[in-house]
Amino acid sequence: MSVNTNEGSKNLWKDLPLELLSSVMAFLEIKDNVRASVVCKSWYEAAVSVRVTEQPPWLIYFAETKNTYEFYDPSNCKKYTMELPKSLVGFIVRYSKDGWLLMSQEDSSDFVLFNPFTMDVVALPFLHLFTYYQLVGFSCAPTSSECVVFTIKDYDPGHVTIRTWSPGQTMWTSMQVESQFLDVDHNNVVFSNGVFYCLNQRNHVAVFDPSLRTWNVLDVPPPRCPDDKSWNEGKFMVGYKGDILVIRTYENKDPLVFKLDLTRGIWEEKDTLGSLTIFVSRKSCESRTYVKDGMLRNSVYFPELCYNEKQSVVYSFDEGRYHLREHDLDWGKQLSSDNIWIEPPKNAFELV
Repeated sequence: MSVNTNEGSKNLWKDLPLELLSSVMAFLEIKDNVRASVVCKSWYEAAVSVRVTEQPPWLIYFAETKNTYEFYDPSNCKKYTMELPKSLVGFIVRYSKDGWLLMSQEDSSDFVLFNPFTMDVVALPFLHLFTYYQLVGFSCAPTSSECVVFTIKDYDPGHVTIRTWSPGQTMWTSMQVESQFLDVDHNNVVFSNGVFYCLNQRNHVAVFDPSLRTWNVLDVPPPRCPDDKSWNEGKFMVGYKGDILVIRTYENKDPLVFKLDLTRGIWEEKDTLGSLTIFVSRKSCESRTYVKDGMLRNSVYFPELCYNEKQSVVYSFDEGRYHLREHDLDWGKQLSSDNIWIEPPKNAFELV
């Protein structure tokens, strides 16, 4: 008796439980999700069940002369103004993650996590935040026991001091390692795969594992870029489903995208983001797969507005161009912008 193995394989996939099919579909990009949905009825049900539109991040801006800050929602081009708590007037944003801001005064030991939607403030233990050679970030919202606040500082040549804090701790945990890593400017950090990835101006990569408390400078050559040092100014790093991506920009040239390939030990240049949409700013970067209708996929959203302050500056890889008038592309404003992308809560409209 002969068995048609191809037909058997088809039936095997078709007869998989909906929960298992949905788990598989959740890993697909939107274009692959749509293709899979036309295979059969069960695949359609599984594909549609996970095809949930993701809420895009909002821009947040702190006015220097006012005790207020402003949100901008790129999906509907609307702005919302909020009053800053008096205790945080004069504070500077250092990093953003999961709807929270890591803030401090310029030369002060006052170091806090602030939720600009709920107005919650978490004060951290004493820590002097130096202006130069300092890199800070955190893993997730401080409402989670998994939260780790991470700082790294070059105090003397050949050594870096790493400090971490987690909810419930009354002091920072400190360690010093032999390493010459940070530069004066253009250092980046992103948390992904349970570790902090750090990128310096020379485009070398180091990894800090907060659970093992290990620091490792990776043997990965810098990504290929033009020799012009100005390309360092428009450098953004973002994590997406375990992948680490770097976006490089300069003036009105097309952005360069690189993906870290740890297996081969290289930065792989990419000519597309697929269905991914990336939102970049100096203090935070966000990534989305299923953005709302009217927003561009396979695109990079920058932190400045154009068109009379009503639309974000966007680069579309599908079209190979920026979406704005040429005179609106002021890269001096783009790269020095203090606008920050932040993840809004699901009930954001009730809070603003």
